Amino acid sequence: MKTNKILSFVSALMLLAMTSCGGNQNGTTNGLADGASGNMEAYENSDVNAVVQALPQIMVIPGDQTLQNFKCLKTERVSGRDYILRDYRNYMLKDDRARRIISAIQDAFNSQNYPLNDFEQTLKQLDTQEATDMADGLDKDAKTMLLTVAQPDIIIELNYDTSRDKMSLTSHNYGKGEKNISFTLNALDAYTNKVVATMTASNIKGESTTEAIQAEISKNMPQFQSDIQKYFSDILSRGRDVTVRIAVAKGCNVDLSDESIEGDTYADWIVDFIKTHTVKGAYKLQRNTDKELYFVNCRIKLLNEDGTQYGVYDWTRDLAKNLRKNLGLKVTNKAQGLGEILLVVENQ
Repeated sequence: MKTNKILSFVSALMLLAMTSCGGNQNGTTNGLADGASGNMEAYENSDVNAVVQALPQIMVIPGDQTLQNFKCLKTERVSGRDYILRDYRNYMLKDDRARRIISAIQDAFNSQNYPLNDFEQTLKQLDTQEATDMADGLDKDAKTMLLTVAQPDIIIELNYDTSRDKMSLTSHNYGKGEKNISFTLNALDAYTNKVVATMTASNIKGESTTEAIQAEISKNMPQFQSDIQKYFSDILSRGRDVTVRIAVAKGCNVDLSDESIEGDTYADWIVDFIKTHTVKGAYKLQRNTDKELYFVNCRIKLLNEDGTQYGVYDWTRDLAKNLRKNLGLKVTNKAQGLGEILLVVENQ
């Protein structure tokens, strides 16, 4: 009965994909998730089928180079450490092209049914005074806060620059001269900051920066989207790549090498949990001390068996719940980045 329900759900999704995700009258599709599989059980048995089950959330934001050009990026030193501060609101006020260029990029994705998080609308949800959050002794800049609120899967960073040709008497160019326009679009996994697709153009000639960039984007977008599609297909199949850190708070009398009420050491119990709760047991243990366990390249599933979403927060909550229930530990979630899982063990 359970298998029939899952097959019915998959069939419904495939029908929906054909009608709403880029399908056409010839029966072909060019939607984002074509070829992507969300069937984790099939993948673990090395038999992954092409099933359309989920689409990544996209958000377009200005890159650091663009922010620097508009003097909206600075570095501050706090307690001996350098922190980058991004002033997105000031940038939107200074760059009169920003809305049009970002809108053009969003339209290209929207036409292919990508779900979008609007950059400007997300900014409105943030308090200006919280651009730097010193809570827990950790800085949280505007970009971290932006991603935490919107929680996109892929962020598209736009960097562009313009300069005018010098006036040329020999070519009788007595006007202001054409603009030399260069830009880069980088698609990054919002959880790992890994670049998954890139579009670049240099020395484009044009009187309008916006129109010149729009034309180049339109020409190169199909390949750009294809690269994103391939990457997200891999995530759906093999799981999302995250880091997991279990740390003991300063002054806490627990050592991770201590024997737990389960009989194993805390460290061994946590390793076994991660081994059985990652896709195909994918993880790497980088640090193993009395006070810290640090894992990288942990692959966690994106979907439950019934197709409902399963994210980093869900996985973190499950781990924390088991640490409390099975080991009797008091743990607090201190994670800031989307792809970072940080649980801190404290005294009861």
